[in-house]
Amino acid sequence: MTARQRLAIATLFAICVLSWVGCGGGAKEQHPTTIIVESSPESGAAVTINGEPYGETPVTARGLAPGAVLVEVTKEGYKDAYDTIRVPDQGEARFELKMEPLVGYVTIMSEPDGADVYLDGRVHLGVTPLIELPLPSGQRTLELRKERYQNATVTLDVRTDFKYRKTYALTPKKARLQVYSMPTGANVWLNNQILAEKTPVQLDLAPGAYTVSVYARGYVMAEDVVELNPADERVVDLKMKEGAAPPGMVLIPGGEFLFGEDNQAPDERPRQAVMLDAYYIDKYEVTNAQYKAVFPSHTFEEEFENYPVTNVSWEQASAYAAAVGKRLPTEQEWEKAARGADGRAYPWGELFDDSLANTGGGINPKPTEVGEFRGGASPYGCLDMAGNVYEWTSSWYKAYTGNSEIKKDYGQVYRVLRGGSFRTSSYDARCAKRHYARMDATRDDYGFRCVADVADTSGKPGTK
Repeated sequence: MTARQRLAIATLFAICVLSWVGCGGGAKEQHPTTIIVESSPESGAAVTINGEPYGETPVTARGLAPGAVLVEVTKEGYKDAYDTIRVPDQGEARFELKMEPLVGYVTIMSEPDGADVYLDGRVHLGVTPLIELPLPSGQRTLELRKERYQNATVTLDVRTDFKYRKTYALTPKKARLQVYSMPTGANVWLNNQILAEKTPVQLDLAPGAYTVSVYARGYVMAEDVVELNPADERVVDLKMKEGAAPPGMVLIPGGEFLFGEDNQAPDERPRQAVMLDAYYIDKYEVTNAQYKAVFPSHTFEEEFENYPVTNVSWEQASAYAAAVGKRLPTEQEWEKAARGADGRAYPWGELFDDSLANTGGGINPKPTEVGEFRGGASPYGCLDMAGNVYEWTSSWYKAYTGNSEIKKDYGQVYRVLRGGSFRTSSYDARCAKRHYARMDATRDDYGFRCVADVADTSGKPGTK
């Protein structure tokens, strides 16, 4: 090889080396710098610096050239975070990038309030109501816990920046009621519905108010009202008195009472003393459940078993009474049972009290459960004789003895109803007030109760 050839090869090699170095093909220049990149509120976020991946936080990057670099951190469930940081000329620097979680906003209500809310079974979020609570995006499980109520677990698909409003009705835990009687082995009624069990009996019941009654042959029915809260444990011990009153009825003793009024409606005149023999009368208005037991074709909305039967004519009420071995009361029997012997205006006294009767109409008038207004009981213990529903009597609408006034409606066309209803005023709920209608008339506030003669107390299936 000639000298000229050796020179050409050396020149070419030098050009190639210079070209390789100039194009970046050689090792990067190392600088005496170190930066540490961290993320909050969580670590484990992917880090890129000037577009190159560097692993997950916390990341230590060495040898970067001093100056500004763009750092990006990304993590599932969080918004991407960016920042321009400055690499020092030498030494170590630490940087933290804060990430905002991807969240939706949930308002959580419960009925009743005061439930503790947990996220994924462990993180306590607070107590209801919680207003616009930020929750991480994605499928989230919430649990509502409240003493004496069953836990409620729900799953939400939370979307970023969406707002949700959720209301949850908590189910109360059942209460336990133990019923005893003296004598034992008595039949038990719960809200006027006879149970299969006899005393002593243990009942698991939903919270609420209950009328508990016991009856044994040869004794007078005894009852009590108990208010049960969630998870309550209560005992009712009822002692019955000796007597012969049929179940669900009260004895109205024989004797005089003041009947009618002189200073009110003309058809109530004259006020007079009337003698009646003893009789029994239903303590409550006849209910839907009792009526259906005799006439299975009767229909009513669910959970209205203990409400008074309505839309019944005089003929239908009479047929029911006959089927259970009873009859409809006369006007005089009804009025004595309602007002006692002293001629009071209302079952409880002379002055009207709207807290003692279901009257007055209102925006959405309707019947209430029989016996709900216990403070409005008559002197003999009859309930709802003012308001709730009008009650059919067996009497024709005609003038009282001693009333000489002539009225075209008197005669044997109309039957009398008593007591007013949930639609009427306090004036119509007076014990002496008379209302009348044709025997085939029906209305959503027409009902009834029955009486029985003291000499005939056997009753038949379907009696109260």
